[in-house]
Amino acid sequence: MIYNAVSYDDKHSKFICDFKNLPKEEKEIYWNSKQNKDLDEIKKHIKDYYLAAQDFRCPYCQQTIKVAHNGAWDAEHIIPKATHPDFMFEPQNLCVSCKDCNGEKWDKNVLKNKKAIRFPKQSKNYIIIHPHIDSYDEHIKIIDSTLYFLPKTDKGRKTIEVCGLLRFVYEYSNYGSVDLAIKQGISKFTQALLETSDPLEEQAYLSFIEDLTKRGKKLSKIEFLKKFGEK
Repeated sequence: MIYNAVSYDDKHSKFICDFKNLPKEEKEIYWNSKQNKDLDEIKKHIKDYYLAAQDFRCPYCQQTIKVAHNGAWDAEHIIPKATHPDFMFEPQNLCVSCKDCNGEKWDKNVLKNKKAIRFPKQSKNYIIIHPHIDSYDEHIKIIDSTLYFLPKTDKGRKTIEVCGLLRFVYEYSNYGSVDLAIKQGISKFTQALLETSDPLEEQAYLSFIEDLTKRGKKLSKIEFLKKFGEK
């Protein structure tokens, strides 16, 4: 969770005030404006702040990527700027995310009320984990040995879906495709795990998921070597 949102100095605040007075059609494309030094400055300020505040950790996949070049990261609008441009510079609507999560999430809806006019500040307003509001561990458990993201709540499940977190299971560092039966097995046992409260069943389902993931990893690597291995 991000405990302190970015703050703005007087120059930044005036810039944002001027932005809010723009026509809606100009706001929608403003973030990608070219040759705007003031915009470039505030974007750098936002990214630099959140890289430090998050300690180079993506709020969605929780991967840490410590690199000197901040081009490896994207400034992230939690509520998409394309659908809600008025929230573009709202401190609690900003963070940084890895490029993969940002690309998967893109302009997908994250709100219970898609037509919100005022910036929503409560967890109940969001269908995914909000980096500033929600505790990640309450909604998702990461099984480190397989990089499997286990949803503990509906919000956790939706975060996995919106941010494409199953890519870690399915792609295995670009080894290749995974057998459909293995994917379906993982999905089946995940659903069963969410529906049970029996500790013994929970352990069994977790074991099945881990076993399927390891098998998928092995098969995926074999296919990769067949395709790209030495002739």
